[in-house]
Amino acid sequence: MFKKQPVDNTVVDYRRCFSTDAGKRVLGNMLMEAKFFDYTKTLEEQAVENFMKTVLTKCGSYHVDNIDEYVNNLMTMRIQ
Repeated sequence: MFKKQPVDNTVVDYRRCFSTDAGKRVLGNMLMEAKFFDYTKTLEEQAVENFMKTVLTKCGSYHVDNIDEYVNNLMTMRIQ
């Protein structure tokens, strides 16, 4: 008999949480507070950045298979 594998709804839950307008603002704030767009200088900052990468991975799209989409999005963003 085959043992049924448990279903991991983590990606679905993260996407539900962060796909709302409020969730997007919170995720953006988390990235800013984590200094995600700055260069890390300390081990603590690297740990926080890695945690944020984990959060983005759990949102379901932060992985190398999506590199083309990331590059396309970066190139169509407004330049600051």
